[in-house]
Amino acid sequence: MTATVERIKNDIRRLSTEEVDELLRDLQNEYTFPPHEVEEASIQAEWDAEIDERMRDVMEGKVQLISSADSERRIDALFAKHGIQRLSA
Repeated sequence: MTATVERIKNDIRRLSTEEVDELLRDLQNEYTFPPHEVEEASIQAEWDAEIDERMRDVMEGKVQLISSADSERRIDALFAKHGIQRLSA
């Protein structure tokens, strides 16, 4: 990195959290950054593979599906076990 960039980074480190937040918003509004298409495509491919694997597990009977009501009961029991009051939706 150039000396200018290093100086800017050091200056930013001395800013308050609020000032950094304001600076970031200004930069986002002023500059358009190229999309991370390769990264997004890679993430989407990973999710697609995960979904395929989970569907295969269901279709092959490796996992058993449960109803939403049973899921809610299990979650309620887990919260109660840990003494956490669950908020109603």
